[in-house]
Amino acid sequence: MIKNNSKVIGEYKSVILNLEKKKIKGRLFITKDGISFERKIGILSKKFEPEFFIKIESISIIKKEGYFDILITQKEDNQVVTLTIDTPVETNEIIENINTLVNENKKRYVDKKQSEIDERMNQINYSTYIYDTIFKTWTFVSLLFNLINETMKYNWDRVDEMMNEFDELSSTLNNNKINLQDDTKKIKTAIKSRDSITIINSIKSTMDSLGEVLYGQIPYKEWKEFTPTVKPVWQNLQFFYLFTVAIFQADYFDKLGKKEERDRVQANVLKYIPIINNHFSDNLFDNSKYSTKTFRETENTIKQLISETEEKIEKLLKDSLKQVSLLV
Repeated sequence: MIKNNSKVIGEYKSVILNLEKKKIKGRLFITKDGISFERKIGILSKKFEPEFFIKIESISIIKKEGYFDILITQKEDNQVVTLTIDTPVETNEIIENINTLVNENKKRYVDKKQSEIDERMNQINYSTYIYDTIFKTWTFVSLLFNLINETMKYNWDRVDEMMNEFDELSSTLNNNKINLQDDTKKIKTAIKSRDSITIINSIKSTMDSLGEVLYGQIPYKEWKEFTPTVKPVWQNLQFFYLFTVAIFQADYFDKLGKKEERDRVQANVLKYIPIINNHFSDNLFDNSKYSTKTFRETENTIKQLISETEEKIEKLLKDSLKQVSLLV
């Protein structure tokens, strides 16, 4: 039956449907949705009623037999419908119209599948960028706190050794369009001065700049209007950054033996854990595993949390990169 909103591409008033050794007279309609045959009721009547409707996407083969017959094979059951047309001209016209619709439908299907692949690829690329930024941010902040620690001990040889890793991490962040070049130059200049206060202030300034970048819009314009379907998203990174700074700050105070400051910062770490879990598709942490009690009663809990977090975000990045390789 013809759909009310379907535009009729072709109407053929004298068509015979050859069905189970019966010849049924009627008329044929071709629309963008399919082929509709209506059989004539009675000999003198001008009334018709629907006999069959074949969707365009259900057609696997259409071919001409002789001058007047058209054979249409359906995908679902390989059933063949034979139509006898009034004239060879109409026969050719019907085949041409149907073939055009079938090819257009195939193209729409291919385009849709390609669009789905492109969308999935875009989602995976987006997620990979987010995980990569998370991991690099984590590693960079860890290094900055280590620099502060070694500076406080005036261990300049160790500080100088760490600068190669510092340059490498700064470069990888820049590759992610997280530009901290002005800040990192100030750190390198400060380190040359061997002035611990200047060094620590420049490091704190760099962490502030990194936080501002993560609080802003995603650096890639093609993703500014993108709606991701998997968490985390760019807007979630600010919370992960606060968690990252807090956890390494707690570790730093722990190394210095500053218990009161450590406990205060650890309270922030605990506050961020459920927030971080909420912003990831799968929980990073067991909420019941870390508490004020475990931090107070268990040694090296903060180091255990650092190790666990690093392993999990590294795994997320590797899994996402693996998905990219499978789609390429």
